[in-house]
Amino acid sequence: MKPSFAAFTALLSVASIVSAAPAPAATDVCIQVISTGPPIISPTLGLQLTGSAGTQATLQKAGLTQGWNFNNGGLGSPKYCTKAWLNIQAGPYPWKKLVWEGSQKTTTWKTGYDVDLAAGATSTYNTTSTFLACSPNYETFAPEMFLFLLTDENVKLPVINDETLTNVNVKTCVKTKLHIPPDTIATIAA
Repeated sequence: MKPSFAAFTALLSVASIVSAAPAPAATDVCIQVISTGPPIISPTLGLQLTGSAGTQATLQKAGLTQGWNFNNGGLGSPKYCTKAWLNIQAGPYPWKKLVWEGSQKTTTWKTGYDVDLAAGATSTYNTTSTFLACSPNYETFAPEMFLFLLTDENVKLPVINDETLTNVNVKTCVKTKLHIPPDTIATIAA
């Protein structure tokens, strides 16, 4: 049986409609990768950097250990499919709040493995690797300290709360460094 001219024309019409349809929009695809790496530590306090998108950076007994993303002067976690970037919030005081956000805004981190974390110079402060850690002004089950970048290493520790230090007990604030240990990343595709 021979195909009819009408069937052939209909087939061509369908083919032209399909070929004219727009291609699906490209989306970011992230293959789930389980990566482990060293936590960033405060050697003097024995605590580790932790947090998630939408929270202030804290130091706790168990920190983030899924590797680090150092791209474009940032500090993100986890290393693959980065969901949280450590950003420095602007403010009038020499202690700047550190927050985890879903997008990278801070591009001045000086990072790498086996180095102290440092914030590079900006128009408002010089390069610094000194941080301020303060206990919350409420009871916690485990040791926890809120983390701030200290942009003037010679400044006296705060003695009163201000709009940046609203949820901390200023009597507990101490200066500290944050160290990124040597790379021990193990990667497993999941």
